[in-house]
Amino acid sequence: MFEKLADRFIGRKAYTLHVGGNQLIDKGEIEKGKEKHLKALELYQKYYDAGQRDPNILMAYAVLLMRFDRNEQARDLLLLSEKLGGMDQKAKKQLRINFAICQWKLGDLDKAIENLEIAGSNGMTSMIYTALGFFYIEKGKQTGDFSKAEEFNISALEYDEEDAGILDNLGQLYYAEGNTEKAYEYFTKAFNSKPSQVATLYYISKINFEKGNNEKALAFINECVKGNFSALATITLSQAEELRTKILESQR
Repeated sequence: MFEKLADRFIGRKAYTLHVGGNQLIDKGEIEKGKEKHLKALELYQKYYDAGQRDPNILMAYAVLLMRFDRNEQARDLLLLSEKLGGMDQKAKKQLRINFAICQWKLGDLDKAIENLEIAGSNGMTSMIYTALGFFYIEKGKQTGDFSKAEEFNISALEYDEEDAGILDNLGQLYYAEGNTEKAYEYFTKAFNSKPSQVATLYYISKINFEKGNNEKALAFINECVKGNFSALATITLSQAEELRTKILESQR
């Protein structure tokens, strides 16, 4: 009995470290946040190995695994969380959102879109608008048809015209369509709303580099590579580092 209680405490401790890491990263203390996240991963694994199966704890574990690109393991935990049941409606909705993001990270864009559309069918949130808006843009890149991405992301702006993720999506949409000036306008708005958002920093740097504004481009990409590349980040650290290398090489 006491061992089981101790095992449950490990799960709660892992979650507390996980949340604490998120808070540190949000404040710009990236390395300290990562340290907490690594400790949380260790405790989540101990919790799992002890046979504990609270679906909410397992879902949190899966989200943290995605942050470290351990997406297959995250998928398995999310499926297990669904199978275990016992979640309230809010948690079930979050589970579907998390699973959609995991599917995207594993390369199944169509299934990711399908699951987010289901999640949004009984009420939209900023997170759904941001993730699904980006997925529609990615689909547009595949098909060459951005009409659905345009319609959805404009409706997202009507939902929240100050949300940094929504503003960044519009920047990415117009950039994909070749409208660099309009893209830059929305990236600037996204930056003003959330200066630490890595995708926004990346695209502002990229557009400045394409225009020959190398000094400004380098300043933005330097901030980007120091940023938080979370599970929801729409660019990777390797992309940012590659752009930084190109900018530096052009200055030689």
